[in-house]
Amino acid sequence: DDTPENVDISITDVPNIELQEETSEMLLEKLGPYDPRKDLEQYKFPSLNLLKIYDNETAPLIDKNEQQTNANRIVNTLRNFDIEIESIKATVGPSVTLYEIVPKAGIKIARIQGLENDIMLSLAAIGIRIIAPMPGKGTIGIEVPNAKPQMVSMESILNSRKFKETDFELPLALGKTITNEVYMVDLSKMPHLLVAGATGMGKSVGLNAIITSLLYKKHPAELKLVMVDPKKVEFSIYSPIINHFLAQVEGNEGDEPIITDVNKVIQTLKSLCAEMDSRYDLLKNARCRNVKEYNQMFK
Repeated sequence: DDTPENVDISITDVPNIELQEETSEMLLEKLGPYDPRKDLEQYKFPSLNLLKIYDNETAPLIDKNEQQTNANRIVNTLRNFDIEIESIKATVGPSVTLYEIVPKAGIKIARIQGLENDIMLSLAAIGIRIIAPMPGKGTIGIEVPNAKPQMVSMESILNSRKFKETDFELPLALGKTITNEVYMVDLSKMPHLLVAGATGMGKSVGLNAIITSLLYKKHPAELKLVMVDPKKVEFSIYSPIINHFLAQVEGNEGDEPIITDVNKVIQTLKSLCAEMDSRYDLLKNARCRNVKEYNQMFK
């Protein structure tokens, strides 16, 4: 019989061979942390030159006459209803001025809150907002729109040091506060977000600010967007980023990147739910509570 016999050779029978299992710590030290941006390392982030720059974006314009007139009208209106105040001061913002008042002892806050329409009438304002009490302060705030609001541009916000140096996972730059400071939030801390409002209140501006913030801060390897636009005109400007940021259901690559057909939304939502369940399994196996922990561990 020419068939060779089966011979069992253990690894210990082979001389001069040392086996050493590379642990994750050793691999990390050897290769360094994984960089997801290597997948598209030629990608360049959009330049701020794409955004319009306005001339009047310095400090808010303070109209002393308007400020004093409004303060007097607020004091007189409250006095007409037997509400005396000890002091009033104004903080001027880009589009709104905040008047903080300190009522005399014994005055109920509810009485001042009930005079919102009367104060608005005396100021001849489009609308005011009463904050009673101001958080962390012993005052009551009355926000009054400025007669000449100042433009707050996206360029001034994204070009700010606060946005450039933020450590937020998904930073959203939404505007400026009444003290002219950049106002930002982290989308990862508010995963269920509803933007609502009447016509002309700025919903589209808000959504575009959200999307623009993410595009200026995240790499295509770190972010994918699914856009649904039944009106067909709100998100059409984002069609050019299909190859980098827009996610599509497998098999529908030839369709429009922005979903405008409501019937196709169901298929997309089912696909997203399947993807979400798959990611939950990954988090469970990695013993992570959220995506941020998982991504850090993956790197």
